Amino acid sequence: MRRIRKRYAAVILLLGSVIFISGCFGNNSESDELSANSKSKGKLKVYYPYVEDFHNKYGKLFNSKYPNIEFEIIRSTEEGNSESEHASPSDKLKRMLEQQKPDLLVLNQDEYDHLASLGKLHHLEPIIKQEQFDLNSYAPGLIDMLRMRGNSSLFGLAPVLNARFLYYNVDMFKEKHIDPPINSMQWKELFELASLFHNDKADKEVLYGLMDNQASDVLWGIAATMGLQLFDAEGKKVMLQSEGWKQAFQLTVDAIQGNAVSVRPPEQSGDPGSRYMMAMNQFVNGNIPMIINDASFAAYIGESSKLNWGMVTVPIDPTRADESMTTNATQIIAIAADSTNKQEAWEFVKFVNGPEMAKIISRTGRSDLPARTGHIPRSLERGAEILYMLKPAKHRVNEQWKKNIPDGFYEAYEPMLNEALHAVIDEKKSLVQAIVELEQQAQIELDLIRKKE
Repeated sequence: MRRIRKRYAAVILLLGSVIFISGCFGNNSESDELSANSKSKGKLKVYYPYVEDFHNKYGKLFNSKYPNIEFEIIRSTEEGNSESEHASPSDKLKRMLEQQKPDLLVLNQDEYDHLASLGKLHHLEPIIKQEQFDLNSYAPGLIDMLRMRGNSSLFGLAPVLNARFLYYNVDMFKEKHIDPPINSMQWKELFELASLFHNDKADKEVLYGLMDNQASDVLWGIAATMGLQLFDAEGKKVMLQSEGWKQAFQLTVDAIQGNAVSVRPPEQSGDPGSRYMMAMNQFVNGNIPMIINDASFAAYIGESSKLNWGMVTVPIDPTRADESMTTNATQIIAIAADSTNKQEAWEFVKFVNGPEMAKIISRTGRSDLPARTGHIPRSLERGAEILYMLKPAKHRVNEQWKKNIPDGFYEAYEPMLNEALHAVIDEKKSLVQAIVELEQQAQIELDLIRKKE
């Protein structure tokens, strides 16, 4: 997770197959409903954010095998609808369900939580049990997380996981006679390790252990790991003066003051994406020893260099040592409770979550991992033992979604946050003073933006 404010876009891989089942599923009413709607042809309406992406990457392949099944891709809002533009994410989702009536939904974790709580998703446990659909080969913790978010019931399955890892340059550690990073470090330990690489040189010859975009990005990463929340339960009050936030601020300041992390100077503008790409290139060229990135970065290294590299887990919160806030189910495939095509929809869910699909995902070199653990991407074989070591966090909260925080707040908050951090880094303010003043400024901004809604 790079930043809390980012929307959790639904994602890249959807491939379906409709396999029609003869006979009856039994006397269970939900199974009867499924079998009663079986067809040899028809249309499935899919809630998915990228129409062209779905058809170009997956729809055409599906239709080459099953030409009688048509997909209609729908999104949450209609472009140009000013009412929709100002609606909350949950309201947009509800309006889409009522107006478009999809059969299948590709959901992020927040959407899944919300719709499951409203009874808008079809309960999958009966048909999973009836067909003995294998749940045992899923990544540890994934099914438990989905059940927890479905109030102890399963309303969707996830074919992929998005996870981040700490990559390191083996030879740079050997040359410096420094022990390489290990799994399940804490942020403080990582920063202490990174600081050992700083060489006190200037300009292009300077060396850091890690590279990030802005000071705020370092803080967001720490805060995400710690599960910190910026607002009260209603999203009306900014809450920065907790011990957790103070610890996160102090870790960030120490890391930058101690030359563990290189960040962009506050007066220097620029596209964050270019800075991230710079960090990737610096790593593959052997100029920085460590970088945090997703699963696709392994393939990028292989294509770009002959680097001798290794990988370990990202830093963890010791209070939840077996979980990671950066391991997420970004696309959960669910069936709408009122769909009239539940049979075809279930066959789609079953196929995209099956072993064939996991094998396909493992060959793509994408940023996502197969949710089933039996198919390791070739580029990640050297890190196979750690890919699924950390479970998806059960209680991860996206405040922007849950508390309906406007985009405009984060746009205003980001420069304020960076200014506050650098005031402490440059020893112009104490940590406590900077946090108190930042909280006051952020509260004023939040109140102003709320009034405009």
